[in-house]
Amino acid sequence: MKTLLVSNFEGGFQPHTVASAATALINAGVEVSVLDTYVEGIQKEKFKDVDLVAISIPLFDAVSAGIEISKMVREENPNAHITFFGQHATINANRLSGIYSDSCISGEWEIPLVKLTDLLAGEKVEDLSGILLAEDALQGKVIHPFMSRKHLDVPTRTILPPLEKYPQIQINKLLGSEQVVGTTEIARGCHHKCLYCSVFAAYDGKVILVPEDIVISDVRNLVNQGMTHLTFIDADFFNAKYHGIKILRKLNEEFPFLTYDFTTRVDHILENQETLKEMKELNVKFITSALEFPSKEVLDEVAKDTSIEDIEGAISFLRETGIKLNPTFIMFNPWTKLEDLSTFRAFVADNQLEDIIDPIQYETRLYLYKGSPLLQRNSIQSLDLTEYEFHYEWKHPDPSIDELYFSSLTPQEEGIFKRCCLKC
Repeated sequence: MKTLLVSNFEGGFQPHTVASAATALINAGVEVSVLDTYVEGIQKEKFKDVDLVAISIPLFDAVSAGIEISKMVREENPNAHITFFGQHATINANRLSGIYSDSCISGEWEIPLVKLTDLLAGEKVEDLSGILLAEDALQGKVIHPFMSRKHLDVPTRTILPPLEKYPQIQINKLLGSEQVVGTTEIARGCHHKCLYCSVFAAYDGKVILVPEDIVISDVRNLVNQGMTHLTFIDADFFNAKYHGIKILRKLNEEFPFLTYDFTTRVDHILENQETLKEMKELNVKFITSALEFPSKEVLDEVAKDTSIEDIEGAISFLRETGIKLNPTFIMFNPWTKLEDLSTFRAFVADNQLEDIIDPIQYETRLYLYKGSPLLQRNSIQSLDLTEYEFHYEWKHPDPSIDELYFSSLTPQEEGIFKRCCLKC
């Protein structure tokens, strides 16, 4: 059984989703090769002479490109079985399987991918949990995402493009020097239920912790590849209160030169001040936090469970502690009023954020993907919505806001990311 794992975009980083899938398949005796079109381009010759092509779509940015890849595979290798896996495969399983693929993996992907290879090899597989086959999808069958706490292992990095292929301009800017950046995770899912978040849509508040020894072994392998800075790609680093700090202590002892960043919420910054002070000494250099928009209405509509006062308190604390803040915003959203944009500028100035905010954050717009819990809100349903295959375009009730948005767009610099976490 020859399997090709394909990634097209994972936030501009080496694809962790593919690395974890590779481990499970290799351990099961499957012959595995990898193509990351983000850095290697389309290599159609790799689509030939394989039995299974598994396309990773962990982010919404990867969905459309993943579909185009599936079409190319079909042309080059009509006999190959095509499947999708990753977070947005979970969200879009019934929109993908039967139309653009022969199956789709919903939920955690490692065990279902192995079972799929067994099925394709002609073995009898009793339990197909997490695998939506095309014939079932076309009949309207809906499956529950596969969830497990015993399937994780050290990601296989050796078959991926080297870390140097993934330069991170924003991280270099924040740290003031060129870095070789790697990623790992200490958990999957998220306890929080922010309504715009695709992690909530895929995991419904569940969290799966990655065992400490797996994380440390993965970091060891990344350091051996030349990594100088580690980004934790968790939706929220404080999904488990003590899991992260225990790991950081061990990593700092073994790799005192290594620096870190992670993503967490404003309320966790305020709740974990003593821990964060220690993290500063353990080489945590910056924290990404989704501030959304300094408006009570906006914060309430996306169920952020925080306040403007909380946001300002977290900003002040990080400044005093010496950990840099990398704030993200949903600058253009359906609830922002014209006068709010002036208030936003004052908020930036009052909180000394002028030199901190990545300029692309002034251009961010709420993305309404199909499957988003936000679509259940009355305020969203009342908008002028245009439906597309995987998302909705929306018009602001005040046309001048949309005019301002479209006039503000500038060409995006390569490597500059706009996200709250690398899984959203």
